[in-house]
Amino acid sequence: MNFNPLSDAHLKNFQAMVAPDRFSTGDSILELHAKDQSRHPACRPEAVAWPQTASEVAAILKYANEHRIPVTGWAAGSSLEGNPIPACRGLVLDFSRMNRILAIREEDFQVDLEPGVVYQDLNEKLRHTGLFFPPDPGARATLGGMIANNASGTRTVLYGSTRDYVMRLVVALASGELIELGTRASKSSSGYSLINLFVGSEGTLGIVVEATLRLVGFPAEYSAAVATFPSVEAAARTVYELKRSGLNPAALELLGPECINLMNHEEKLGLDVAPTLFLEFHGATTEQLAEGLAAAKEICTGQGCTDFRPGLGRAERDRIFKARHALGEMIQRNHPE
Repeated sequence: MNFNPLSDAHLKNFQAMVAPDRFSTGDSILELHAKDQSRHPACRPEAVAWPQTASEVAAILKYANEHRIPVTGWAAGSSLEGNPIPACRGLVLDFSRMNRILAIREEDFQVDLEPGVVYQDLNEKLRHTGLFFPPDPGARATLGGMIANNASGTRTVLYGSTRDYVMRLVVALASGELIELGTRASKSSSGYSLINLFVGSEGTLGIVVEATLRLVGFPAEYSAAVATFPSVEAAARTVYELKRSGLNPAALELLGPECINLMNHEEKLGLDVAPTLFLEFHGATTEQLAEGLAAAKEICTGQGCTDFRPGLGRAERDRIFKARHALGEMIQRNHPE
């Protein structure tokens, strides 16, 4: 597609749509928005704007569309796939200042928020309610970026991905229209599921400016285990058998010996350097967890497991999964090319 570069007039008009302190063409700012956490080539935008309202986003998109100026949404820049890189340059919309939690409806298990809210901050805010938002991609991802990418994480095996929790969206289109998709009703079986069209579309159809998300109850108890195997094949077979058995682990992560070695090196975990499964179970009681871990141990042993460490405490569990979440950064630090 043929796009137009930003002229001085375009820059002036975009700046007027936000505010002078929320618009920049400075070199350091452009560099910060040229690349995410992936290894894809960087591409500097021509300008960056920080909108604070849905109407500002809509006005910017309308003007950009009329003048054939490319616009790229920017959340936290934590993507590993190159999603927010402004490959066609143009204007980047940084949503870090649209970061309000608009409403928490505990009895409805719902939250309304803007796209710049970081998911860890949301869960911290929800802590006193006994509710949480399950998808956990690991980095300090924002909900807008997670919706755009349909992000998942270590708990996907039980809780699913971001798509499973999006009930309602307000989206700004290239035409400048603001449209509302979905409903706050838990059950709605009429009409096209346009939400599923927009979740995961990475800003190609429109930009999310508000969302209503479904929440779930935080588990009363949880426990974790580490299982090592003589081969990746044996560990993979175990994953199949665990799922086939009817057990519902909340997390089931398979890591090769190279990854375990790197995590040991950086975090001093002291794990056996071998193909490894990290397992986590959520439940209402410790007895329920013990039954699940016992069944998991039996299955792992039947597939040649060489060591099974059940019942990890919360501190040790958090340490291991924190290292797992940081594994991508570890790989980049230790293997920069």
